[in-house]
Amino acid sequence: MKRDLSEKIESSIVNSAMVKKVSGPIDGLLNRMFQTGMLRPLKLFLNGTWIGHPLHPVLKDIPVGAWTFTVIFDLAGLLFNVPSFGVAASVTTAVGIAGALGAAVAGLMDWMDVDPPEKSVGAVHAILNVMATLIFAANLVMRWQSQWQLSWASCVVGLAGYLLMTVGATLGGGMAYRMGVMINRNAYRNGPADFRTAIAASRLAEGQMVCVEVEGQPILLVKSGSKICAIGAVCSHYGAPLNEGTIEDGAVRCPWHGSRFALEDGSVREGPTCTPVPSYAVRVVNDQVELKMRV
Repeated sequence: MKRDLSEKIESSIVNSAMVKKVSGPIDGLLNRMFQTGMLRPLKLFLNGTWIGHPLHPVLKDIPVGAWTFTVIFDLAGLLFNVPSFGVAASVTTAVGIAGALGAAVAGLMDWMDVDPPEKSVGAVHAILNVMATLIFAANLVMRWQSQWQLSWASCVVGLAGYLLMTVGATLGGGMAYRMGVMINRNAYRNGPADFRTAIAASRLAEGQMVCVEVEGQPILLVKSGSKICAIGAVCSHYGAPLNEGTIEDGAVRCPWHGSRFALEDGSVREGPTCTPVPSYAVRVVNDQVELKMRV
């Protein structure tokens, strides 16, 4: 359904054979390089697991802010005859380029885990931002050749790059806020606030993963010796059913992208996820497993 301009644009991108033709080989190459083997730790670092937040949105603020100041310095310097703003605009242009390179690399690592149709929109988002970065790189060369002096030519080139960046950023915002890419899939889960019966303890086999639902919350139960662990059954990264994953060293590995969550408390053991899953207190009363959410 194409109800507004954003949906029309996204639909055109998703249905574009050209976008799929360009992005397909790149996606395959990245997966071979980073999903397994020696480069996977670099991918996980760039996903941002170590800061508890995707790294790409943090880094993309650098070029957005820096290039905004570039445009302001250019226009203010030219309109109000402030020659010193030429150096300032050159500095912010260079800072923006450096930030854009970091954001691009981190974004590619996130893009590898995205599924269609979001992957197509992400590809166009990336292409536009790369083009904007190249324009600002050319703009920096122009400034260097003019010995960092202000000129309407460099100002116009900067505005062209800024416009492309804005369109690319709009698509990126649509991916997050309209398509739900890279959001915490458990953000609104709460409860039960008090202990509620989930399942008979006798039905839990050693080391077996069992998914139950208590007050509408999907919960993963795993029995280990005399202890029963309970965590959210939905991967916070992309919504995968964790009960279809595998147990490794006291943690469950997501079946889709390989994130690992500690069975003890739902904390992140390994990315690409950045967010823990809910954790539940467990008690057994008259052979009934009772759960309540830890806060």
